[in-house]
Amino acid sequence: MNSVKLIALDIDGTLYNKDGVITSYNKEMIRKAVENGITVIISTGRPYIGLPVDEMKELGIQYAITANGSAVYRVPEKELLLDESMDTDLSVRLLRKLYTQSLHIDAFINGDGYTQFSTSELTNLLDIPDSLKKYIQTTRKTITDLAAYIEEHKLCVSKLTLNFAPDADGSYTTREKTKEILDTFPEVTYVSGGFHNLEVTRCGIAKSQGLKFLCDYLHISMEDTMAVGDSENDLDIVKAAGIGVAMGNAQQLLKDSADFISLSNEEDGVAYAIERFCF
Repeated sequence: MNSVKLIALDIDGTLYNKDGVITSYNKEMIRKAVENGITVIISTGRPYIGLPVDEMKELGIQYAITANGSAVYRVPEKELLLDESMDTDLSVRLLRKLYTQSLHIDAFINGDGYTQFSTSELTNLLDIPDSLKKYIQTTRKTITDLAAYIEEHKLCVSKLTLNFAPDADGSYTTREKTKEILDTFPEVTYVSGGFHNLEVTRCGIAKSQGLKFLCDYLHISMEDTMAVGDSENDLDIVKAAGIGVAMGNAQQLLKDSADFISLSNEEDGVAYAIERFCF
């Protein structure tokens, strides 16, 4: 068995249950891991503003890979340790193309979440859990013209999250059209973080790069890590970690690549994996 010295935990669909809650048993096992000298980190597609900072402090979690590896922070200081954002020009060109489609766009900038008023009204039409809708609605800054705002203030975007309302037949026509647009930008890469979304970062950026950075920073071997996730944006970090764990509710492609399949996020799958491999 690997000697686990670092555990990387995804949030949505992994650490959180469907209600957006970290259960008491998950908290218990995380505390036990930290008390036994294991570093526990967050590995999420969310920006810093979407982190459960108070609970992280309570549990002794001091580091977070955010925006699918585009930004790594020390918590709760919000100290930026690694920044792999898209530059201003690329961000503006990409947004102007994407806004030709009917979709909900979030832009993550300096740890905050931004959306454009014209697409923010789509939130209630999205096929996502109510807990995620509430999270989006309560953590985004709404801008009239997001591309113009980014250009004017010379901002760099860590990640774009694109969400799509289903067609009447349950398909996602706009999603396919959007992928065609993204494929014309070789400077970016995209994966799904669940619920048919697309998450766009600078080409070559993924959660595994954030894990490697923190391992180097903390002098921990990648072989001594465990990563737990549920969706496509966790695939690279699950493959890269010493022990890759797919949640019981994970997408099949993640289960096929994992070393271990845990219980679901409704069954304390994080705690189950920690107990299985760390104690």
